[in-house]
Amino acid sequence: MKLTNRTFIVSGGASGLGLATVEDLLDANARAVILDRATPQRTFDAERVLFIQIDITRLEEVARAVIDAVAWTHRTGASLGGVINCAGVGVNESIVDARGKPHSVENWDLHLSVNLTGLFNLTRLVLEHLVRVPREDGDDGERGVVILVSSTAAVRLTFLYSSAF
Repeated sequence: MKLTNRTFIVSGGASGLGLATVEDLLDANARAVILDRATPQRTFDAERVLFIQIDITRLEEVARAVIDAVAWTHRTGASLGGVINCAGVGVNESIVDARGKPHSVENWDLHLSVNLTGLFNLTRLVLEHLVRVPREDGDDGERGVVILVSSTAAVRLTFLYSSAF
């Protein structure tokens, strides 16, 4: 896929893997829309990066952010290239602790609402616009990409009696 003059929506782009993803996109002459609760850990050129502060668990904020991001692609002329889901939370809590206290439902709900429902909502709302992007010239004829980023917690247990998700 060609990255030059394309715009990618990056959830969790203010820090960590998301921030590194944004920096790599910029190095490849792409543009980025950062969606995050926190402000980015560094300053970016406003011509190449748009920051939209959102809570990924709030559907109305995600929907508004996607509309604003797509409008920005029209203003800049850098068509939508995809969505890269980096937002996520980890809950360091056993299903049952040493005293027999069960995992909190609140932490479970937070984990699922950020890592699963937020990802799902952002992806489906971006895809509504991405399917309208003209296909690229070339063999693959791509319109764009959807990338889901996970942590090592998805492949290894970090402590006894825990689950990754």
